[in-house]
Amino acid sequence: MKDNFPSVIPHLFHTLTTHQPYNFQTQTIDRILNLQDTILRAPTGSGKTETAIAPFLFAKSLKLDFPNKLIYVVPLRTLANSLRQRVEVLVTNWGRVYPHERKLVVTLQTGENPEDPRFEGDIIFCTIDQMLSSFLNIPYSVGRGSGNVNCGAIFASYLVFDELHLLDPNRSFTTVLKVLQQVKTISPFLLMTATLTDELAVKIKEIIED
Repeated sequence: MKDNFPSVIPHLFHTLTTHQPYNFQTQTIDRILNLQDTILRAPTGSGKTETAIAPFLFAKSLKLDFPNKLIYVVPLRTLANSLRQRVEVLVTNWGRVYPHERKLVVTLQTGENPEDPRFEGDIIFCTIDQMLSSFLNIPYSVGRGSGNVNCGAIFASYLVFDELHLLDPNRSFTTVLKVLQQVKTISPFLLMTATLTDELAVKIKEIIED
């Protein structure tokens, strides 16, 4: 089945978005479906969000061995909220063509809108602080006794980090790299950015694979 991904991705992507995918979208989706960790550099407005969401929906419809949860991490609350609304439309449209046994739940977990403190949704949009606190077993909005639930969710999910270039290079960015070192080979992840130097991309790759 893996060898057939590139041939079916354009059709599935068109069903999801009504647009044919660019080459970088097909390649990225193919890599993620094959559980290959990926760094994606593409301009703002080029369809990175659709690229990130597509493997999760395709894997469910194709009944592939893939994480059952997607945690989509962003640096800003406003971005999390707008992306959540955008993806809810995509999920609804996808479900009309490829219905699931139950409707997929898209949730939001930020300091301003803590609606999913235990990461129980199928697709969770959250800020970097919410994700990192959960990974460190001291999640916001739930007691310490429930911290292992959130930490477990991180390790069992497909992880997407968007707008990577906006993270504080000396704090949250460094911590994210530590997270990726821990989850590699366990959970597939996609790092997305509009601007990232070749030097920094190589450094990230070396740190992750160390």
